[in-house]
Amino acid sequence: MTILFINGSPRQHGNTATLGERFLHNLPHTTIQLAAHDLHFVQDHRDTDLPQQDLTDDYEQVMASFAQADDIVLGTPVYWYGMTGQLKVFMDRWFDSYTNGFAFAGKRVYLLVVGADAPQTKALGITQAVQHSCEWLKMTFQGTATVTADGPNDVAAMTDLPASYWQLGAKLHAQN
Repeated sequence: MTILFINGSPRQHGNTATLGERFLHNLPHTTIQLAAHDLHFVQDHRDTDLPQQDLTDDYEQVMASFAQADDIVLGTPVYWYGMTGQLKVFMDRWFDSYTNGFAFAGKRVYLLVVGADAPQTKALGITQAVQHSCEWLKMTFQGTATVTADGPNDVAAMTDLPASYWQLGAKLHAQN
C-alpha cells in the first residue's frame, strides 16, 4: 500500500504540514506541497473542440503520484471557512482527470483540517466538499481529523491531539 500526503497549505512547514507528518509517523509515505507546484485554474472545455486538459502546469506531475497511491491524505488549514485556494484548484482539476478516464475508484481519502477559531464547526463545508467529491469519483472517504491551532508551532507542541485524529489514524493504520 502506498500513502500520499497532499499539503494544501501555502506554508510548507506550518501546522498543516506538521499535523500530516505526525499523522503519518512511522508509515512510509510521499508528501506533495501544493504551494511548490504551479497549478492553473480548471478551464471547462466541454462545449468546445479543445481537450479537457491543461499540460502547461504541474498538475499531471502531481497526479502521477496520486495515481500510485492507495491512501490519499489531504491537509488544509481553514481559510475564510473553506479549504485553501491551492487545495481547491487541485480538486477542481480532478475534473480534467475524470474526463480523461483517470482511475479514482477505490482510493481511500483522509482529511486533516487545522483552524484557529472553532474549526470543528466552521470547517464543515470542507469535509462536505471532500466527501461529496469522493462519492462522485468512487473513492472512499475515511473521515476528517480537525485540530485547533493558531500559532506557527502549535501542532508541533501539542501533547494531546483530539479524538478525531486518533480515530482517523486507526483507520489508516488498519489499511496499512
